[in-house]
Amino acid sequence: MSRIVSQRIAGLLGNLGLLPFFGLAVASWLPLGDAAARTVLLALVGYAAVILSFLGAVHWGLALLSPQLDKASLWNALGWGVTPSLLGWMALLLAVGGLAPWLVLLFLIGDFIVCRLMDSALMRLFPDSSPGYLALRTRLTAGVVLALGIALIAHL
Repeated sequence: MSRIVSQRIAGLLGNLGLLPFFGLAVASWLPLGDAAARTVLLALVGYAAVILSFLGAVHWGLALLSPQLDKASLWNALGWGVTPSLLGWMALLLAVGGLAPWLVLLFLIGDFIVCRLMDSALMRLFPDSSPGYLALRTRLTAGVVLALGIALIAHL
């Protein structure tokens, strides 16, 4: 399959993955009761945590398919690979624990930005990776940050 086709499929699926972010961000603005508003927040934080885990897993996949990596590079890629899931889990714990929603959302925005920055730093280890990956990640991260920002403003 050509890289153009695979990039288009990845772009389509990535964009579809933004729909829950934006749907839940818009739902954050609805005049809901306390229980429903909390459910919307937890759904948004939970979905963000799942996506963060997915972003970390990309580094595991690339590292495990790259036998040329030295031990230090392997540790960097695999070590970073578990970090986004821990950040997502922490956000979920903070939300369930009752931290102010705006702080949890701000924490998640920072998590996604850090993940994108780490992608740039670590992609040099994988010269055979898709050339469109970082551009796709930039667009998707911008979408996620925008959606979380919309929800954040609703909780200020």
